[in-house]
Amino acid sequence: MKTIILDVSTNLMYIGLVDNNKFLDFETRVAKNDHAKYVIDRLDQLLKRNDCTINDIKKIVVGIGPGSYTGIRIAVMVAKMLGYTKNIEVETISSLLLLTSGYNGLTLAMIDARRGQVFSGAYFNGETKLEEKLRLLSELETKSIYKEATNVLINEDTYKINVDVVLKHTTKVEDIHLLVPNYLRRTEAEMNYDKTSQRT
Repeated sequence: MKTIILDVSTNLMYIGLVDNNKFLDFETRVAKNDHAKYVIDRLDQLLKRNDCTINDIKKIVVGIGPGSYTGIRIAVMVAKMLGYTKNIEVETISSLLLLTSGYNGLTLAMIDARRGQVFSGAYFNGETKLEEKLRLLSELETKSIYKEATNVLINEDTYKINVDVVLKHTTKVEDIHLLVPNYLRRTEAEMNYDKTSQRT
């Protein structure tokens, strides 16, 4: 059974191809705010290179965040579109776990959220040891787990993916229409709207 693994939660776009739990191939692209223009093209390139089409795909595993607001929306939109139109099973996974699943032992995964903040969570062989949350990096550095774990600030040079770990820690989407990203924080526009509303 061929499976696509998709994540666009950072400036790294990752698309992996798996067949019966065996890793076959992958595509990556480093970008800034333009993933939407390339994700379908890169997916198509990956499939053609491996002599298959989207009709051969039986499952999509999508990283739903946390991370880039725009990026995780793109990933979820693509998964929903293909899941619905092609009747492909969709499963979700934390982007933090997905992109650090290749690390052994206790791993503290972090994605830069700007302004001294990081989206963070800690895992041990796929099991959650510190809940995913938006945290100040300065506060996270005071926690014992920061000193005990392998700390990974996720980018195109530090991500590591283990397909076996990923496929063991997904959640099946029962209703594709209800699939939404895990933002973990409100958008800047929403926060600015609240501030404006409070003044009026």
